[in-house]
Amino acid sequence: GFESVEPGGQRVLVALDVSGSMALSGVAGSSLTAREAAAAMALVTLATESEAHVVGFTAGLPGAWRSGHGVRGYEVGISPLPLSPRQRLGDAVASVANLPFGGTDCAAPMLYALERGLMVDAFVVYTDSETWAGDVQPVEALRRYRQATGIPARLVVVGLVSNGFSIADPTDAGMLDVVGFDAAAPALIADFLREPL
Repeated sequence: GFESVEPGGQRVLVALDVSGSMALSGVAGSSLTAREAAAAMALVTLATESEAHVVGFTAGLPGAWRSGHGVRGYEVGISPLPLSPRQRLGDAVASVANLPFGGTDCAAPMLYALERGLMVDAFVVYTDSETWAGDVQPVEALRRYRQATGIPARLVVVGLVSNGFSIADPTDAGMLDVVGFDAAAPALIADFLREPL
């Protein structure tokens, strides 16, 4: 089970990669697919943070935000996901399983929040392996968001499958890369979000 998670008291935007590979990728050390692991972690965040919202990297949904560029042949879009902390994990996974997925661009959640005028203290991105598209890297997108809003927002990128990657700027205390899946990860992320910068 998940370790007890104390609320970080943050406005959190959780962005889930809902692409087809997430349903096929197994998470090391567990019987979960990357999609199941991401949905489980999103439910923990929704249950502990009163101001958390979940979006998915999707394409083709009515009203989806478009980033204006594609990755690996898919357009990058963001749509709110119908997840609730009261849902069972199986229901949560089913609700995202049949979405028309788009490309995973880890800069997109920050650009989406900036264009939509969303106040976000922390962006948490779950993907099987990190990617970005276009000419805006996630580090740059986060800096743009911080400058435009005055919020010292943080970025956590969780690569559920990849064995090693780096998106975070090692000189920026507000960025964290998490590699792999662990039941303690939501508590670790909440602790990171609570730490003063």
